Amino acid sequence: MLKVFSLVVGVLLFNATLLNNSYSQDLVDDISTPIELGDSSEMFTETIRIISRSKRIFIITNTNQMLNKGDFITVLLKDKGPVARCLVGKTHKGNAGIKIMKIYSLKRWALMRKGLDIQIIKGDDSHLFRKKKTKAEVAQAEGVEPRINSEEDLYNTNVIDQDLNMFGKDNRLIKPDNIVSAAYGQYTLNEDLAGDKRVFNEFSGTWAFQFSDNMWLEGLYGRTLLSGIPVQGTQTLINNFTFRVKYTFKAPLYSYFLPYLGYQMHSVSSPDAGNVDNDAQAEEELKLIDSMKKSDVVIGVTILRRLVPGWFLKADLGTDGLNIGFAIEF
Repeated sequence: MLKVFSLVVGVLLFNATLLNNSYSQDLVDDISTPIELGDSSEMFTETIRIISRSKRIFIITNTNQMLNKGDFITVLLKDKGPVARCLVGKTHKGNAGIKIMKIYSLKRWALMRKGLDIQIIKGDDSHLFRKKKTKAEVAQAEGVEPRINSEEDLYNTNVIDQDLNMFGKDNRLIKPDNIVSAAYGQYTLNEDLAGDKRVFNEFSGTWAFQFSDNMWLEGLYGRTLLSGIPVQGTQTLINNFTFRVKYTFKAPLYSYFLPYLGYQMHSVSSPDAGNVDNDAQAEEELKLIDSMKKSDVVIGVTILRRLVPGWFLKADLGTDGLNIGFAIEF
């Protein structure tokens, strides 16, 4: 989608002196009555792909390869007449980004939608008009944004950014829907059969999905292999399944805080536990394994520090442990 958005950025490269003074007039004074469409061979057909919420920027197809950067064009609806005057800002891979400069018919403008086939005339379009509509006629058309305030809006980066943000999710501090990460942590076993405290490595991965603005649902899987547990020569595998709900807050230094509330489950696999002839020892081994199985509510905070676009340094600090790793957004 970023490639499509880049089509509109080209409009910033034009100097405002290229525009004829007639394009900065009030749209109420510019709406005219069509008399004829002229030779149909002068027109060609393209399709609307994307319309910004403000309807200032359109992405259309360029299948005829007749649109070039800097072209002034008139958009028409078949058998209905001209709709608007536009400037081609950029072309890219069979698509063109156009900026709406002047609306000819509010009634026809209201019919513009994604997927609609439109007719296009390049260059001068004066032959399409004979007289201007009165202000009373214009006043009958309501509910459509009537004007672009000035031709400077075409080159105003703030206006362009606002339109581009409308294609995305401008209320979100982190724009993409997904973040995946890999991290390292430690699992501490408070006691084994010898009564010692031991620390083991845990490797984990997460996938977080932004289901609403700044709200995330995250799943974590961690794996810890305990060698010599419950006794020397045996192994125990702990699978960590954690689910979290998070909310994003912006922090200094290109960072974000995501407090979370979740639920953690540990499943334990130890095939050799209790396989001894001594009943008392077997009971102790099984008791130790059972103590590792747990399910509990967890709270904490995730810290994301942006390294480069798309990449973060990530740290989870909570009742479910401490993990440090890297994350990528997409």
